[in-house]
Amino acid sequence: MVWDAFTIFEQLLIFITIGSQMYIAIRVIALAHGAEQYVRMMSFSTGFLMFLISRALGITFADMMIQAHTYDSTMLMLVTGGILPFVVGVFISELTIIALFLGKPVPIRMVLMVAAFTISQAAYTNFVAWTTQITTLDKAFIPNLCYAVAVGVWLTFRFRGIKPGALAGKPEEP
Repeated sequence: MVWDAFTIFEQLLIFITIGSQMYIAIRVIALAHGAEQYVRMMSFSTGFLMFLISRALGITFADMMIQAHTYDSTMLMLVTGGILPFVVGVFISELTIIALFLGKPVPIRMVLMVAAFTISQAAYTNFVAWTTQITTLDKAFIPNLCYAVAVGVWLTFRFRGIKPGALAGKPEEP
């Protein structure tokens, strides 16, 4: 990989994105109290474990990116690198909006699992791009960029607010 000013800037943005996602997840966990805080930590940890399973099965964004470049198929690169991550991003964003709107513990825990999974995806894709030298970092990171753009655009236009105290981990009323 050729290190130039753009590559360094790109790496900085990737690390800021991963760090920001971690910070938000930690804040959501810290806002809970008692057993709910423990359960949220376990949910977040489960997201990392889900990534390890997907990695073992070879179905991470990085694996799909390597496969698309191996076959040298533009259509496969478009689907696995752009369309699939974008659709997943929209789906996850909608689930996040619903979870925050409901303010119930279980949907918030599910969002924490997904957050850990996507943080792992971003870090692993970056690692694979560095170590495999199959393509440049900017091309290798297209799936994560499409996912992030989908999340950002969807949340920008769909998010309307959350219930007061929704993230505080208050127990559900029967």
